[in-house]
Amino acid sequence: VPEGGSYDLQGGIHQRVAAPQPLHLINSLWEFQDSNWWPDWPLSAKKIQWFFENGWGSSVDGVIAIDPTFVENLLSVIGPIDMSDINGQIVTAENFYEIAQNRDNLRDPNKPKTIIKDLVEKITEVLPQRINFDNFAGIAKTIEDGLAQKHILLNINDSEVQNFIKSNGWDGAIKETTGDYLSVINTNIAGGKTDRKIRQSVAHETEITPDGSIVNTVTIKREHTADKGEAYAGVRNVNYLRVYVPKGSELISAGGFSEPDAIFFDDPALGATEDDDIALAEKNTQTDSVSGVKIYSEFNKTVFANWTQVDPGQTINIILKYKLPFKMNSVKQQQSLLKNLFGENNDLSAYSLLVQKQPGSVETYFTGTLSLPPNMEVMWNNDLNEIENNILKIKSDLKTDFYWGLVIRKNQ
Repeated sequence: VPEGGSYDLQGGIHQRVAAPQPLHLINSLWEFQDSNWWPDWPLSAKKIQWFFENGWGSSVDGVIAIDPTFVENLLSVIGPIDMSDINGQIVTAENFYEIAQNRDNLRDPNKPKTIIKDLVEKITEVLPQRINFDNFAGIAKTIEDGLAQKHILLNINDSEVQNFIKSNGWDGAIKETTGDYLSVINTNIAGGKTDRKIRQSVAHETEITPDGSIVNTVTIKREHTADKGEAYAGVRNVNYLRVYVPKGSELISAGGFSEPDAIFFDDPALGATEDDDIALAEKNTQTDSVSGVKIYSEFNKTVFANWTQVDPGQTINIILKYKLPFKMNSVKQQQSLLKNLFGENNDLSAYSLLVQKQPGSVETYFTGTLSLPPNMEVMWNNDLNEIENNILKIKSDLKTDFYWGLVIRKNQ
């Protein structure tokens, strides 16, 4: 682990690459420390590997990411790590994040990731000694949960190994789906160490019209829980928000966004080359004239993107209303199971929603509401929720990806 962190690699890149436009708020050149740009880990990992190999000069077999939440969970199982001989600290699950963020805890403030380097070396040293009959299951469960909850991401160049990772859902990829889809992606850009102080909830309201058309309203609530002036976190959270929805969705209205002033953005870097994957999205981008929302396609999804800003002690609400490009899918009546359950003469349709959590994020409180017209009723749903007045409600803490499926009958 470089003592200066990922920034130690930036000087080794000889090719000047233009940064994604939102990153111009901090740097118009794209560098290793900002290469984890996409919510799709296979693509981000590929880009991280490219920057590493071109900056460090050595090849790698793959890219593995872990976040502070996984380290905290691991420490809660294996116990504290005594680093008093290095920096006078005993690192626990409770103080790890604060120690890692606080420059006052560093041997050399100019080398901010020394603590990470030291901790990795210590964990590597003591972990084999700490594993025993009593905690083995706990360690295995921590790793299993880390993979399922996207606190660990894996991308290995060996295709056989990567196929195994993918088959278990550990690859962190944006998933394909034929139904409704939502993924809310936040990217802190020049917003300090504020992410852990943001309490986020997402409300997804779906209205189905009598002809089967689907209109969604997504409300994202972001509450900044830090105190103004609080060390590292008591500053404005500046966030580039991307909302991934089914490809072809049409924006109806949007509000609650706030873009930093144009004077704070760097001009394009002279002589910088375009990255093909970045250019593919930016060149097909349209801007909604009313809300300023950027609209483009990526990973076979439509993306609605814009800036949010929230100060300590404040709360904002971002609202997106859009129409899906499809109506409810008809269910083929020849399927014997459906025949047995619902009868052959029922006019059945299906609705499904896949919500993918952002890798590395902690809990986001998610609620979903489905409103049906009077001529429709729910025959089955996989979450066994109760229905009142043709309105169905669901909720999830989004620790993992969330799937919801229903069979709906249209009455004559």
